[in-house]
Amino acid sequence: MKLKQLPEDFKVEEISDVDISKEEKGYKIYSLEKRGMETFSLLAYLSKKDNIPVREFGIAGLKDRHAVTHQKFSIPSKYNLATLAEANFKIKFLGYSEEPMKLGNLKANRFEIVVRAVKKDSLDSIKTKAAALKEFGAPNYFDSQRFGSVINHKFVLRNILKKDYEGALKIYLTEFSKYESRKFKDEKRLIAENWGNLKDFKARNGSIRKIIWTYNKTGSWLEAYKQIPANVREIMVSAYQSYLWNECVKELLKRAVGMKELYSIQYNIGSLLFYKTLSKDQANLIVPTFQTISDQIVPSEFEGRIIHKLLDKEHLEIADFAIKKETGNFFKTHERDVILRPMSLSISDPQIDELNGKGNMSMFKIKLSFDLPKGSYATIITKRLFNH
Repeated sequence: MKLKQLPEDFKVEEISDVDISKEEKGYKIYSLEKRGMETFSLLAYLSKKDNIPVREFGIAGLKDRHAVTHQKFSIPSKYNLATLAEANFKIKFLGYSEEPMKLGNLKANRFEIVVRAVKKDSLDSIKTKAAALKEFGAPNYFDSQRFGSVINHKFVLRNILKKDYEGALKIYLTEFSKYESRKFKDEKRLIAENWGNLKDFKARNGSIRKIIWTYNKTGSWLEAYKQIPANVREIMVSAYQSYLWNECVKELLKRAVGMKELYSIQYNIGSLLFYKTLSKDQANLIVPTFQTISDQIVPSEFEGRIIHKLLDKEHLEIADFAIKKETGNFFKTHERDVILRPMSLSISDPQIDELNGKGNMSMFKIKLSFDLPKGSYATIITKRLFNH
């Protein structure tokens, strides 16, 4: 199967709970339809074009670049947004609100996904899996999109928690993915070759140059770490915490369902475990929520056994997560649903896929429609249905 061959194959619409009024208030609310653009990139573009500080834009969530997405954003009413339409986006003024849009300020997300390159012999099994998905749900994992900051399975924050600041910066400054530009890769290769002797290294990239300059001036890798842009550090914190949560849920499922009744599907930093069905006894053993790990967590006895097993494997303790004083970053505990149940799930009849198939071998496409709670990943649903 193939996802996102065309931007129109993956549509996302925010279901927002913002209160919009025609009466002028402190913030203007706009609808935004975009394709082929990251949310932050578009806001940075609008900021520069219309001279509105980027920090003044309020959004409820980030939306995928490789998709057609519909969401809302806010700006203070004192600003005027003149750029309302270009090739990759359309913006419409909706009204006013007393409060700005904030991350998490939405009820759910509605998805329409066209899955392509589906083989004929798998069509019947997809219907069976959809019925099981409606009844039993799927594990509410964080999926690959959460881990874009993780390169070669190496977490910067794992090293930070162990106070191995040099190791953390070595990952950040020398590891690269195949998607990065050749210039950036070459610069990181040079840094790796000169590691231990960066005194006279002149980085081309401004952000990297600032990090290396700070280390050369202070001799402190911790101070150098603090020069990584704040939003990037927050993303890296979230990535490691999300990975740990996924691993806890995998262990929970092993205990509740049994490894023999679980199967593995790969994602960009490892594998995830899924079940096909659940008996009543198995379902009763799966707790409704599981907490994310921080130094402030007060785990239940059951959670504690799973968390301590995982942290032993990571060579960490809960106290190690208290990093705010040294780094300015912090982990926050919150409850996350263990099971994800798509709402209003529907699957279209299969149609011939015009983009795929060779010779006499026809491939099919199927449209999925469903709603998910905020913070959940549509690709977990496609993984469960298509094993990919």
